[in-house]
Amino acid sequence: MTTFDEELKCDRLLNEIKQRHQSRDVIDVDDEMTKVVIFTCGNALYAFYGAEIREIIPASGIFWVPGLPEYLPGLINVRGDIESVIDIRHFLGIRKSEPEKCLVAMAIQGEFRSGILVDSIEDVVDIPLNSIKPPLATLGGVARDLVAGEFDHARGVITLLDVEKLAARLTP
Repeated sequence: MTTFDEELKCDRLLNEIKQRHQSRDVIDVDDEMTKVVIFTCGNALYAFYGAEIREIIPASGIFWVPGLPEYLPGLINVRGDIESVIDIRHFLGIRKSEPEKCLVAMAIQGEFRSGILVDSIEDVVDIPLNSIKPPLATLGGVARDLVAGEFDHARGVITLLDVEKLAARLTP
């Protein structure tokens, strides 16, 4: 037979375990969240703010136009609207891949509308805004001008790119 002190000790232990589990399950609902679209270019993971990406379409309908800059593989017809397609690899220093195997993320930011060539879409997730860290100081070149920050994800650290910064780089 158990003594009264042993029962109290067991109750205290059970209550402590419950409190620890409850504290782990608590999510701060006051954190402001933002949606991001995670994609691959080369072997690296990147993301855009979800509000900047309208849709994802196959890259099979890109039409080459003579005289376009190297970073513009061509134009695409999106339900009757002719849009440019930007190969972001040019700005990130990544070796180009075959556009036919890629996807086009249709981006819109203010007056800027264009497709952005990506290798694949990995995920669309909500992340807390406060989880976005400033870009590494060691990041250099043109890529640094496009980076909005970095955040941790199950697959590693994701570099968050800013469509507005890309648009500013392309418009005179």
